[in-house]
Amino acid sequence: MLMIKKYWAYSLLFLSVLFFIYQKVIKENQSLQVKAFNTNNKGWGYDIFKDNKLYIHQEIIPAIEGRKGFASKDEAQRVGELVVSKIIQGKGGGLPQITIEEIDSLKITR
Repeated sequence: MLMIKKYWAYSLLFLSVLFFIYQKVIKENQSLQVKAFNTNNKGWGYDIFKDNKLYIHQEIIPAIEGRKGFASKDEAQRVGELVVSKIIQGKGGGLPQITIEEIDSLKITR
């Protein structure tokens, strides 16, 4: 009987920790939003909002030479979503870096 109580206590503790982690990830994910925007001359860019405040403003394609905007709203949105996923995963410490390889894997027009 004591073994069964320990099993349930450990199971409850494990589920509580899992629930806490899940809630933290959901909250972080909901507080970050990507919005693509049209730049007048350069094409498309994206903004990332954290808790409804501007967190990142990106008018040009990161990691490539020159100052060229994204060719389409969809391309800007995809890269913005990659940045958000890196922020959530905590990769890169502060602000995440985008590589040329990632730009190419997303089939972004350069």
